[in-house]
Amino acid sequence: MSNVQAQIEALKENFQVDDLGENKVKIYLYVSKDVNVELEVDLGPVGSGQKPKFGFEKTIKDALGNINKTIPSLANWGPDSKIVDVIYELEDKLIEFSTSRFSVMDEIYTLVDNFGPRVTFEGKIAKVKLVDIRKNEYPITIDATEYPKLDVKFPTKLVEKLGDPEELRWIGKWGGHLFELIEELEYRLELYERLFFEFQIIEKFSDFVVKESLTFNPQTGYVAGDLENAGTKLEFDLDYESVYPAAMPRAKITLKPDNKALQAKVNAIISDAAEKWMNTNIFVRTMDEIAKAVFGKPMIRDLKLNKPIEGDTWECPQCHGKYLKASHDKSSEKFKCEYCYFGGLLRKQEKLITDLLDKFTG
Repeated sequence: MSNVQAQIEALKENFQVDDLGENKVKIYLYVSKDVNVELEVDLGPVGSGQKPKFGFEKTIKDALGNINKTIPSLANWGPDSKIVDVIYELEDKLIEFSTSRFSVMDEIYTLVDNFGPRVTFEGKIAKVKLVDIRKNEYPITIDATEYPKLDVKFPTKLVEKLGDPEELRWIGKWGGHLFELIEELEYRLELYERLFFEFQIIEKFSDFVVKESLTFNPQTGYVAGDLENAGTKLEFDLDYESVYPAAMPRAKITLKPDNKALQAKVNAIISDAAEKWMNTNIFVRTMDEIAKAVFGKPMIRDLKLNKPIEGDTWECPQCHGKYLKASHDKSSEKFKCEYCYFGGLLRKQEKLITDLLDKFTG
């Protein structure tokens, strides 16, 4: 493997990268809601021992000036230099720029303003209770003693859903406001609950699922497995990580053995679902439509056929599905079934931090 190609592979392992061909790549850096940049890098010159060439947004120039001089690892580029070290250093400098206008105590006071009694702090260490859509609480600790570097601790149950914060590089390198970090964590909790709900439908309430092949990684939003019926198999790979639920998950569903006519029908269903996608949609319904097209039967079982509902029921005002009252909160007069509840999840609107905006924008 050439030195240039090895450098490109290292970038892909550490950052979000698009390959532009001819030793050129585009790198995406999410620093904060205010600083979200992309830069094109030509690594062709590296093959002859020269610096890579950068083409980047005005944001980087305004923040750091000429990075050939302000980024030490680039200014001192040599035969053994690595582009991945340059990008790490560039990211760190952008984070410093993003947070330099605000003191750590400004951040903690604003955190309290936004989340009230859910926040306590002692010095530069804040404790915040995250709340998921089911009203479960997860107390986390944010040690901002070395701000903007953060030391964040999760309880075990939150680690199971979001991962260990020490392994989530975007947390330690967070370049936004602290209140935005809490919003991001609660959004990811909502996303986890929604993905877990869809996964449970596939795992527990669907026909044709090959349980041995079924996998779910909540940290990456990746679901994969097989549906099989009468010798025909549908292999599915679903990636919910992009901007779901605002956009449909990336879906690759392959028919085995190969059947061009049916595969074309499957692809058409996926394309049509993507075009008509709304953030109230649930992708397992698209999979159900695909199963009907291929197997002639729905994927999701109609549980009512197997277990008739007896007794007092709730009726969902949106889809009119009926459910036993005993299985839900009896005091709820605005009951919505889980399909509609999860289908209606929206990412929270950004909170305005008026005090900081007034302070730093005049």
